[in-house]
Amino acid sequence: MKRQYIKSGRRAVSVLLAAACVTTLLAGCGDTAAADEEESLSEVIPVEAQMPAAGTLTLKNEFVGTVSPEESVYVIPMVTAEVLSTGISVGDTVTAGQELCKLDTEAAELQLASAQAQYNSAAAGVKAAEVGYEIAQAQYDSTVAQMDVQNEQTQRQKDLTMYQMQMQIDGISDGIDDINEQIYQLEEDREDAKEQRDDLKKARGAANEYVKQAQAAYNAAAVAYGYEKAQREYQAALALVTGMETGEIEHDDAALAAAKADLEAKRVALADIQEKLKPYEEAVQAAQAAASQTGAAYEQAKAGIEAIDDGREKLEESLSDTYRTKEQTETVKNLTEAQLNVNTQQVQDIGKRTAALGVDSAAAQVNSARVGAAGAKVGIDSAEYQLDMYTLTAPIDGVIEAVNVKAHDFASPQSPAFVISNKNTMTVTFGVSEGIRGTLRVGQKIQVDRNGKLYDAAITEIGSMVDQTTGLFMIKSCVSTPDDSLLTGSSVKVTAETYSQTDALLIPYDAVYYDDSQPYVYVAENGTAKRKDVETGIFDMDTITVLSGLSAEDTLITSWSANLREGAEVSVQMTAGNEKDGEVTADGEETDSAQNAGGE
Repeated sequence: MKRQYIKSGRRAVSVLLAAACVTTLLAGCGDTAAADEEESLSEVIPVEAQMPAAGTLTLKNEFVGTVSPEESVYVIPMVTAEVLSTGISVGDTVTAGQELCKLDTEAAELQLASAQAQYNSAAAGVKAAEVGYEIAQAQYDSTVAQMDVQNEQTQRQKDLTMYQMQMQIDGISDGIDDINEQIYQLEEDREDAKEQRDDLKKARGAANEYVKQAQAAYNAAAVAYGYEKAQREYQAALALVTGMETGEIEHDDAALAAAKADLEAKRVALADIQEKLKPYEEAVQAAQAAASQTGAAYEQAKAGIEAIDDGREKLEESLSDTYRTKEQTETVKNLTEAQLNVNTQQVQDIGKRTAALGVDSAAAQVNSARVGAAGAKVGIDSAEYQLDMYTLTAPIDGVIEAVNVKAHDFASPQSPAFVISNKNTMTVTFGVSEGIRGTLRVGQKIQVDRNGKLYDAAITEIGSMVDQTTGLFMIKSCVSTPDDSLLTGSSVKVTAETYSQTDALLIPYDAVYYDDSQPYVYVAENGTAKRKDVETGIFDMDTITVLSGLSAEDTLITSWSANLREGAEVSVQMTAGNEKDGEVTADGEETDSAQNAGGE
């Protein structure tokens, strides 16, 4: 017990002073010393005393807490691009949906333009197919109408049918020419895309090589500056201080102070090395950003080639279908010409089937063209979605905590561009030992002190796992009425009620003596001092609880005398002391309260 040892030491000094005085008297008085000593022992010792009072002693412990917002989000770009502008600074208040910055959209706009061109081509194909369908439907209607005409018009109907079929064949041939022209255009686009892809592949290789060089330079600098050694020495010093503070390593105050000084020196040395390595680290990050950008552009070029290949495959399928339709139409036309003069009814039936086949074929072409247009529209939607990613907006209402981009920098998905915190409610996190953790409860009121300004808070979460860094359990609390003084990441003092004993006898701390590790007190009985061994509980600077060995009817001697011992005659003067029932609340340090509660 820290304070008990201090108290015993203070009394030991008093005893030594008394012994020195006795020695001086013996040296000055000669043969009369023994007689004086016997006379002093027989004297009545005046003492102060009081009656022990029952009550409650509650200890308050102080902890170091860290302030953080209850809600905090990272705004991470979804693309790698140059920052064009940003009017947001640290400390600004923003609302959800507010624009934070704009990125260079040149690549996205090119992709959108390409998708739009593909869609326009597909839309033109739809329009042509619809016109073809209208022509086929008109041909069918015309064929049916012609079949209802009188026999004298049969020949003219036959001529008209052949003419219409030839028009259909010519239209199909024109469609074949259009498709071939589109395939040829796609071939040219593919060659251009391949050249761009090859150039980007080379650029990606160069960027990756630069990343390796930058990483090698960083590793060489880390070795040169002894970064790993400094880290090991710092961790060793931190482990020593932690062991001393938790009681796992025996120490005195001087050793702890020296260990802390050594820890601070090693922390400063490690921070200095980290500052020297910062330019190398930034070079590695810049190289990685460039490599990421060229890699993304390379993948976009590959995707463009794949899209062209997909478009060509669809066109080739459409071309194949169109050739089959042309062959079918030419076959029907030849059959019709051979049978025109054989059987009028048969010719009419063939004409109907031919016209219906043309409508079905045209309808199939319309459906195929519409499917292609829908696919192209999806490409536009995708490109527009990509374009939206080049404008960063705030996802929540809050305050800007960090701005990691500026104009002409490159933003990338590898690091957040902004950090936004909602500070309507702030969280304070602090660590406690296992013993103190058992005294806390969710909903318990605590007090937070930031540079002398006090805030009311309540415990919201009690950790159930030991933090591997500190060896403590993390406690979270909520400050419902924060202000600008509670800065994110700032340290605060947290005061919480911890250990408490009720219905215990409360006596002055200085009334307790120790024989080795056995506490005892003196009580006055019939004009003499009597020693009583007691069992003590928790204590603060002024008061200590007695669990057994003393009763409320005992007359407790509270003053100190060098001659006070078992059987000494005493003259008692009663004092007020703790003669009251109720609750006594005391401030204490975590080490004191933990030792009194079982050595936590």
